[in-house]
Amino acid sequence: MRKLIFYRMATSDQLTARVTLVTEVDATELVAFRTQFKEEKGELWGFTPGYNELIGLIISHTLKSFPYINARLSEDGRSYDLLRDVNLGVAVDTDRGLLVPVIKNADKKNLKEFCQSFRQLVEGSLSGRVSPEDLAGGTFTITNLGGFDIDAFTPIINLPEVAILGIGRISEKVVARDNAIMIRKMVTLSLVFDHRLIDGAPAARFLQGVKTQIENPGKILA
Repeated sequence: MRKLIFYRMATSDQLTARVTLVTEVDATELVAFRTQFKEEKGELWGFTPGYNELIGLIISHTLKSFPYINARLSEDGRSYDLLRDVNLGVAVDTDRGLLVPVIKNADKKNLKEFCQSFRQLVEGSLSGRVSPEDLAGGTFTITNLGGFDIDAFTPIINLPEVAILGIGRISEKVVARDNAIMIRKMVTLSLVFDHRLIDGAPAARFLQGVKTQIENPGKILA
């Protein structure tokens, strides 16, 4: 497994023209949504969605409006194909190394369905019960190091995908808004994309779209 990971990362590093865009997002409403959900539905569902699940579902829906991000390199590596299906890969740290199980048709799932798929795949990865099929077919990947107190980082693109999103920790920060100083819950997102295939402005529009949806989570998560 370690050798396979080494090969795939080395290939990605050598073949892609990586560019990273970083933006800070106000996650205050997202935190409030999760808190309210826990109070109203946590006991009924038997769990409360984590931030990976909430942000993952938001990204899955956002990708539908940005097909040039939801794409994969062709077999010869000279072009890329825009994809209709959104299959979200989620990086999972396991004893066997980094695994990326894939939530198929992620954009077509409601919050409960998405969380169930997410949790099943993560648990399967950690326990060693994940299948090769579960690790194949991804169109875009997210990876979160917030649990290790990391704010921002530059992840490696998961070939043959053309972009990946790194999610940092959610922390309280003093910000200026509407001529006032306030404390908000902030999170840093790092989008890494292959500049051979995607220009900076289109990539920035996608990241801006993700930012807007996280700051207004009720539009997708409700």
